Amino acid sequence: MQTSEPRDIHDVLRQTWGFSSFRPVQTKVIEHVMAGRDTLALLPTGGGKSLCFQAPALAMGRLCLVISPLIALMKDQVETLRARGVRARALTSELSRPEIDVILDNAALGKLDFLYVAPERLGSDLFTARLHRLPLGLIAVDEAHCISQWGYDFRPAYQRIAEVRKVKPEVPVIALTASATPTVAQDIMEKLAFRAPNMIHGSFARPELVLWVDRTEDRMGRLIRIAQRVNGTGIVYMRERKATVRIAETLQREGISAKAYHAGLTYEQRDAVQASWMKGGTRVVVATNAFGMGIDKPDVRFVVHLESPPDLESYYQEAGRAGRDGQRSFAVLLTQPHDPERLREKVLRSFPEIEEVRRVYQSFSDMNRIALGSGALEQYPVDLRGIATRTGLSPATVSYALKALELDGALVLSEGARSPSRVFIQADHHAVNRLRSTNEKLGPVLECLLRLYGGMFEEAAIIEEDRVAQQLKWSTNMVVDALRNLQQQGLIIYHERSDDPSATLLVPRRDAQRLMLERSSLDARKERAVARAEAMLTYTNEPLRCRTRILLDYFGEPLATDCGQCDRCRARASKADPPPGVRNPEEVRRDRWQQDEDNALQP
Repeated sequence: MQTSEPRDIHDVLRQTWGFSSFRPVQTKVIEHVMAGRDTLALLPTGGGKSLCFQAPALAMGRLCLVISPLIALMKDQVETLRARGVRARALTSELSRPEIDVILDNAALGKLDFLYVAPERLGSDLFTARLHRLPLGLIAVDEAHCISQWGYDFRPAYQRIAEVRKVKPEVPVIALTASATPTVAQDIMEKLAFRAPNMIHGSFARPELVLWVDRTEDRMGRLIRIAQRVNGTGIVYMRERKATVRIAETLQREGISAKAYHAGLTYEQRDAVQASWMKGGTRVVVATNAFGMGIDKPDVRFVVHLESPPDLESYYQEAGRAGRDGQRSFAVLLTQPHDPERLREKVLRSFPEIEEVRRVYQSFSDMNRIALGSGALEQYPVDLRGIATRTGLSPATVSYALKALELDGALVLSEGARSPSRVFIQADHHAVNRLRSTNEKLGPVLECLLRLYGGMFEEAAIIEEDRVAQQLKWSTNMVVDALRNLQQQGLIIYHERSDDPSATLLVPRRDAQRLMLERSSLDARKERAVARAEAMLTYTNEPLRCRTRILLDYFGEPLATDCGQCDRCRARASKADPPPGVRNPEEVRRDRWQQDEDNALQP
């Protein structure tokens, strides 16, 4: 078994990331991790959480098992690490059994520095069979709030991490999250079987971020003024895809460079929007919450929400993408009088009736031809509109039903994560060489693949069909047909690229009519969701208290004094101007009084 020699952690930081020093809170977290202590790191969005486990793992010279619920984020981190010369791989549901075998074998032999896995993978036979052989030095649990039923994004499979710890009790664990209340933080440490409580809390205070809530009937007009008067880039958050397109087009008509971003776009479209925004070609991205995960753009000057998120955790994470460079930035929430009722109604709708869940499960199974008792750990496409048509339910209800199945542990959802084409050669060298020399149609394709990519006998390689076609002077369709033919003959495993939402069954398909959801658990989740929504509304509608104090109180970090810059503080002080494009409450009232007087004078 190969393992790397331990290295000085500051050498690792310089050589791998090019930084000369860690941030103060990062230093404290890393000291605890290097000392072998179980550690919960509560760091705000943009606080550098990834470095808190990546740098110590490389310094230790042993494998780090990273457990993350977000496939897209896993892929981004793996690609970033590999670009820096770090040996990293991810086990995702799109991989075939032979591909998973190879990656796990490489991990067991010490040929990897990082192995990223979704929590659902921890219960698979392939993983559990190899677990005792993995040379682990550290277990990192990203988005650790998902382990707590009190958290806003609970994932049942996270509770399997405790089983991993039983097999590897000597391996320290670091849990990381940007959003956890004191109750959730305590629950995380208990569920992960910490040997001793150990929480390091980076301050959630963001003094550079001006928090502002404005109740208005003209949200679009306010947004346009903000975009016109605040220099730099911005993000506008909506909860619905169609609205992002409409608002981006409206901003464009006002001469503001803007583009829409949502999970319904292809990967190329999303990638182009993100790249343009990151490079400054696009000023404003109008997005659903699919945008922002893993993106570290320091100079975002404003984040505007045109409707309330369902909870303060989501709001803080999204608003916190502004001002990461420490410069003055604005987080503005624009509301309307009926928003509280809409938010409460939306939260209640997110818990569908059992009959609706059964209809969705049956339709999903039928559309993918999943036989009873089969399909465990297999990935299937999710056609929300197709299921909605079959069931007579709205796409939103279908989505909520699938989420209920996920919360119940039946499946795990992945919304539009890019899956590039991959090829793994499962035939032996003799069979491949024989085909290369005797088959005039398929031989050139194999020859070209081995010349361009190589290593496909050991692990799957990401390929580009267009590139192969250019080399062979074929059409792309001819290359795809040849690859499909090779797969039918059992010589290769060929995964065609996909950008579609998908679901992975965690248990064999069940009879939909006998499907039951754990009622008491669902009721408890519903109560907690309602409580989180009410906390969001308290933040939005509080008439007097400092916004920053409300937010920090929620996360268990009392603030000694008011921030002095939010809309409530400025209204009380009756001085200083509001954020550009947003008027303070006193100004709004004066304008309305003047408008009433003007109207009264009309003939």
